[in-house]
Amino acid sequence: AGTIVDIEVGLGPAGEMRYPSYPQSQGWVFPGVGEFICYDKYLEADFKAAAAKAGHPEWELPDDAGEYNDTP
Repeated sequence: AGTIVDIEVGLGPAGEMRYPSYPQSQGWVFPGVGEFICYDKYLEADFKAAAAKAGHPEWELPDDAGEYNDTP
């Protein structure tokens, strides 16, 4: 195992984080909401714990969060 010594974050022309949430090749245009990348088992567990702590164990991750060019 190695040590991460540098992290580089790229921004689009409007200062937005673009890759991979906002791929121009799929027709994204500002201010489209982009798209959630993925939910792994760790994010799901963290979300369920946070929802329960907030008193809302019924909360679930969104399945209708929009597509690339939906506006906020």
